Amino acid sequence: MIDIVYKQPIKELLQVSSYFKEKTIVLVDDEKEELLAKKKGFFPCYLVNEKTDLNKISKKRKAVYGCSVKNNEFAVKIKADFLLQPSNEKQFFDLGLAKKLFDNNTIVVLMFEELLNKNSFERHLYWKNYIEVVRYCNKKNTKFFVASGCKDCFNLKHPKIRGCIAEILGFNKEIVKNFDDVL
Repeated sequence: MIDIVYKQPIKELLQVSSYFKEKTIVLVDDEKEELLAKKKGFFPCYLVNEKTDLNKISKKRKAVYGCSVKNNEFAVKIKADFLLQPSNEKQFFDLGLAKKLFDNNTIVVLMFEELLNKNSFERHLYWKNYIEVVRYCNKKNTKFFVASGCKDCFNLKHPKIRGCIAEILGFNKEIVKNFDDVL
C-alpha cells in the first residue's frame, strides 16, 4: 500500500509514517524538497498546475490537484501519475474522464483530510460525489485509492482505515492488486 501526503516536516513524518510500514509519496514543489524526501526514504511527486514548467520535470512523478473540469483535463493532457481530488462539493468527474485516466494509467486519489475539514453538509456532498467517482472508476477499471492527504503528520490514517473507506465508497479491490508499479 502507498500513501500520499503534502510536504511537511520530514523528521516528524518519518517518525510517524514508519509505524505504518508503507511507502509514502510526498508532494513537493522543487528539487530541494525532492532531494530531501529521497534522502529520507520517501517517494517525491511534483504537485503541478498549468503554470509549472513541465520540461524541468518531464521524467518525474507528477500529481495534479483536480476539483475543476479544467484541472481534471489538464491531468489527462500531461498524463499525470495522480489526479488528486477530482471532485469536491461539485461533481467534475464523468465516465469519459475515467476512460482517459485509465488510458494514461493515472490513479485517482481521494485526499481524506480534505473530507474531514468540511462541515456535515459539505461532507454529504463529498460522499455523494465520490460514490459516483468510484462507480465510474470501477466501470473503466481506473485505479483509485484513498490517501491520508494530510499536511500534518499526526493526521496520517492507517492503510486499513483508508482501504475500508474505499470499500464503503464501492471500490472494487480486484482492480488494484498492488500500486508498486507507480513507484
